[in-house]
Amino acid sequence: MHALLMCGGRGERLSRGEKPLFEVCGRKLIEHSLLEFENFDVLAVTSPNTPETERFLIDRGIDFYRASGKGFIEDYREVCVEISIVEPVFVACTDIVYIKGGVAERAVEKYMMSTKRALKVVVDGNAVGLNIIDAFFINEEQEEEIYNVEKNSIINVNTLKDAERAEELWTMTRRGKDLRKD
Repeated sequence: MHALLMCGGRGERLSRGEKPLFEVCGRKLIEHSLLEFENFDVLAVTSPNTPETERFLIDRGIDFYRASGKGFIEDYREVCVEISIVEPVFVACTDIVYIKGGVAERAVEKYMMSTKRALKVVVDGNAVGLNIIDAFFINEEQEEEIYNVEKNSIINVNTLKDAERAEELWTMTRRGKDLRKD
């Protein structure tokens, strides 16, 4: 499955430069996403707002598409149309720290068992920026399966307080050690 890693936002709430490059738990936010989606066909989606992120991706040989930067939904729709994605695609914000890995793969399993065209990942009823959509129906509203993820298994980093919380959970849960990559 394709995974569009959305990394073209302005990151204004964090006020620390380009958000995908902000470091939390010893990694840049984009690196947390790249690890979580390592078994997917990844395409990073940048915008004119994120030139340093593009340089980071180029240095690591990661494909990216520079979208217009009009907005999250507009940008992933633009990518799907421009590169002719016409099957289900995972659309993921890159401002997430995955305290417990495997969220994306479990979401795909849940999606494959569903009869709905889309899936939205939520924590405590709140969307976290992880969605699967059927790109064939990109311009239609799609009924969503809701996939509830355990609280504190992922942290969406929008503020410095969120980053601090992620650091605390990371240390508590993993005792400062990344169990996925040793």
